[in-house]
Amino acid sequence: MDEEIKRILEQNLKLTEEIYAMTKKIKKYLAFQRLVSLFYLFLIIAPIILSIIYLPPLLNSLFDQYKDVLGLQAGSSSAIQGLFNGGVGNFDK
Repeated sequence: MDEEIKRILEQNLKLTEEIYAMTKKIKKYLAFQRLVSLFYLFLIIAPIILSIIYLPPLLNSLFDQYKDVLGLQAGSSSAIQGLFNGGVGNFDK
């Protein structure tokens, strides 16, 4: 009876060590996946933030260059100019 209990305890210890090793690997994998997901989130959010900051001035300068081609005058309040001014403008047809 004692031999059987000793054998079962040794087998239990061996299986526990295997489970512990697998648990450590899983924890490392989950930590790595968190870092990768944060990196992907950064890749999505960073261009959006940069476009909100830098795109309106670039579009305004581009729009100013092509005012004559589009047939707009400097003081006109068109729908496009209203969008550049923060969404307020004459949007009626």
